[in-house]
Amino acid sequence: MKKFIFKKDKEKLTEQEIQQNMNFDKFISGYVPPVKGWLSAGTKLYTLIASVAIVAVVAGYFILNGNKAEEFVTVPFVNPPVENITIPTNNFVVNTEVDSTIVYSTGSIITIPASAFVDEDGKDVKGKVEIHYREFHDPIDILLSGIPMNYDSAGITYQLESAGMFEITATQDGKPVNLKPNKSLTVNMISHNNNATDYNIYNLDTVKQKWVYVSENTAKNNTCISAFEDRVEDAKSKTEIKAFVASNKPLRPQKSSSERENFTIDFNKDEFPELAVFSGLKFEPIGKNYKSELSEKTWDEVLIERNEDNEHYIITFSSEKESHSFTVIPVVYEKDYETTMKDFALIQKKYEMRLAEKKRIVAKATDSLYKINVKFERVAARSDLNARFNGFVNDSYNETNKDLLAYRTFTISNLGIWNSDMPFLYPMHGKYSATFVSYGNRVLELKNVYLINRELNRIYPVSKNRFGVFPFSSDGIDVMIGITEDNKLVYLKDEELKTVEIKGQTILFKMNKMDESVVSSKQLKDFMKM
Repeated sequence: MKKFIFKKDKEKLTEQEIQQNMNFDKFISGYVPPVKGWLSAGTKLYTLIASVAIVAVVAGYFILNGNKAEEFVTVPFVNPPVENITIPTNNFVVNTEVDSTIVYSTGSIITIPASAFVDEDGKDVKGKVEIHYREFHDPIDILLSGIPMNYDSAGITYQLESAGMFEITATQDGKPVNLKPNKSLTVNMISHNNNATDYNIYNLDTVKQKWVYVSENTAKNNTCISAFEDRVEDAKSKTEIKAFVASNKPLRPQKSSSERENFTIDFNKDEFPELAVFSGLKFEPIGKNYKSELSEKTWDEVLIERNEDNEHYIITFSSEKESHSFTVIPVVYEKDYETTMKDFALIQKKYEMRLAEKKRIVAKATDSLYKINVKFERVAARSDLNARFNGFVNDSYNETNKDLLAYRTFTISNLGIWNSDMPFLYPMHGKYSATFVSYGNRVLELKNVYLINRELNRIYPVSKNRFGVFPFSSDGIDVMIGITEDNKLVYLKDEELKTVEIKGQTILFKMNKMDESVVSSKQLKDFMKM
């Protein structure tokens, strides 16, 4: 009997080598049936061919895996990597015969029209339906969800930086229901990112296994707006804010024009502190009321005041017999302009901080600092949910991060997973052969690694088959989380990532074992400072 040597670590065949040897007719032509007369000349038994092919594939699989018999497992497209830590789903029961409004614990608002659902056979669903809803707002949420975040466009694979993502499904008596073709739901999802220009709306097609672009998610198309606004609606508050702006808003000095005259005057620096900081400041008249001889005379009084648009000054020269008023702009000579603009930038920043503080003070005086945005106020009021909404918000958000919140509006015609995202290319600063060990130097078998940037809310997954060309740069990563083959969490974070051992093209990660007390997404976020 011949002896066979199986090479377990043989290099994988290239696509070209596979194609060159895929000649099944040649394979079959050399086959001689063991039983004479079992196949007549020219007959092809496709069942036999399929059986031989299956045997060959299975045998090859056992050989490459060290003769270890393992089952073929189909990995789900949405595949949560940690079995015992998931993002929980919240359930809400609605009556299909009336319009319904759901206020989620984050402050998100879901509006559902009457008669919106059909069953799997396309028949109208009546009675009560259970809505299943959950949200994902940070890299930990996304990691635990198992939702792929890669997006292909024009042959380039991007990662998606999320400003908020949600999953919504519905059932009746445990059976899934769908949206009726002519119906849509509106989800006003709260977002912790108020960038209203750079994000898009995507829907995850789980059949084609890809994200599908839907539209922009911007202020321009009214799908991203501030969730809260300062409450300065009463006349007294408006007057107070207007007076503050009129007396404090700095006017940007301009370059003096060679075609116009300008002059200097002495003014009370306590009354006009925004002008006092500029050196070499002059006033340049605009319009036809000014005559050059006016600045050459001696006047009893020179008055400076802002005009109504707060963009110019009005200067008035007066004496017992006459008075002249004209509009001017502050100017500086070109040689002083660059320095003046640096001074102006500092003044503008201080002014904006003072204005924000002034608005807070005025709003507190009315005993209501924030209000639900008017766009959703009527929606919540219709279901008598204002108090409940504000209760959710006050428990969840402090005064600082309220200002960063935005509503992102999704009008959805199918249930599933929806996202507000911005594609980005992960910076590939290096490709290393990566090894992972415990702090006891025991080699760790990991199935996935996730690289995370907290500040940019980005996550980049690296699967096991890419550990040989591992992309790593400590500049853009402050957290690394690994999943072991037995679904345990290991990690590196912050300063530890800056001291990993790199030798040539190899990189060694000494991973920490996650504390076993971490058994929820919230605990994991707290531990990772997210």
